[in-house]
Amino acid sequence: METTGIGGASGGANIFATKRTKYAENPFLKLLITQLRAQSPLDPVDNGSMMTQMSQLSSMEQQKELNDNLLNLLQFQGALARMNGLSQGASMIGKQVEFIDGEKGTRKKGVVESVSVNEQGEIMLRIQGKDHPLASVVAILAGRTPKKSGGSSK
Repeated sequence: METTGIGGASGGANIFATKRTKYAENPFLKLLITQLRAQSPLDPVDNGSMMTQMSQLSSMEQQKELNDNLLNLLQFQGALARMNGLSQGASMIGKQVEFIDGEKGTRKKGVVESVSVNEQGEIMLRIQGKDHPLASVVAILAGRTPKKSGGSSK
């Protein structure tokens, strides 16, 4: 009667290898192996405490992975918010808007020339050669301001 090895444990394959990590490279397992080699045969490590340590390590690794995933989600959400703000600002390009001038606190009118995102992630509208936050716009006025023409009209 012929027998075969148990699911991948034969042939020298590393049964601890996964797609993401290799347990042989895990610092906890290296420490555990060192601890087992150095323990006294008369006073071995308690199985319960070893299992507790391993479950705590597993929990910490899962928490770290969850935190990494949440950070990725926040970065993606920030990118979506910037794109949404840019889309809103782009719809105002060429239109006359009324805005609160941050320097003087007065209401002004001007034509939106361009839209950008500053280093703090704020959507900025370039109006009359200066950047103003999208939040400072209080009205979008009907029609466009007449453009100055360089030639004669027909």
